[in-house]
Amino acid sequence: MYETRWTTNEEITIMADYWYRMACEMGEIDGIPKPELHRVEKVKNLFVKEFNTGNLKFRVAVDSDENIVACAGGLIRTEYPYPLAEEQSLFGWVLAVYTFKEHRNNGLANKLVEEICLWLKQKGAKRARLWSSSTGRSVYENLGFKNMMDMSKPLS
Repeated sequence: MYETRWTTNEEITIMADYWYRMACEMGEIDGIPKPELHRVEKVKNLFVKEFNTGNLKFRVAVDSDENIVACAGGLIRTEYPYPLAEEQSLFGWVLAVYTFKEHRNNGLANKLVEEICLWLKQKGAKRARLWSSSTGRSVYENLGFKNMMDMSKPLS
């Protein structure tokens, strides 16, 4: 029914549109401000730049008509793995995980995130991070993601 594959160079900008859909849904669910449309162009430029350097890859699920119905991205970064660490290490961001509503509950997010995590590991990442909506949290917990130490407080 569905197949997964890597995005092509021509499809990378489409992933920014999926990122925007995901961000808008997160806003509706958790009260996060919806990104302004001009941000999509900035995200497209970032995705193209990071894709061309080999630091960003996307897996997509396609239906029998070859339409992209779900995606998940992985971005390689360096950071300090914990407070007061002396050296930075590679880690991966899982980003822009999105499935069209009519294709949800088919395990597509699970499969795509697992494939992205494997790619991040192959690139040398020691761990993966992501931001999740409250409704997506159980999907990621089932994949082995855990809450982190950081906390936030609105200051407005």
